[in-house]
Amino acid sequence: MPGQTGVSGPRFDHQDTAVVAVRGEIDIATADDMRDRMLAAAGEERRTALLVADLSGVGFFDASGVRALMAVRRRLDARGVRMALGGPSPAVLRTLEALGLAGCFTVLPQAQVPFTARSAARR
Repeated sequence: MPGQTGVSGPRFDHQDTAVVAVRGEIDIATADDMRDRMLAAAGEERRTALLVADLSGVGFFDASGVRALMAVRRRLDARGVRMALGGPSPAVLRTLEALGLAGCFTVLPQAQVPFTARSAARR
């Protein structure tokens, strides 16, 4: 639905931790925007140690979204930046599981997203 899809953020919980909130439908029309915003949140000019993608508000998630997440992860891995999926919705989990990629990401329960982002930044 128009107007209900988007990526907010970044919201920095600490100097070296970024949380990017994603909501709505992530498909071929929106996946590149999600990727670009996540990469911007953990940009090289920032001292980001952890990027948390809050996916709790995603209602639809297809292989385009997975491709975008994998691209972000590869770029961050190359720079030594950790990535976690925060509270992924059932739609996200179903897609990752169907593609056999659920184990490729650290998954945080939604209730732990703010706490984990703050505590990870202190390490």
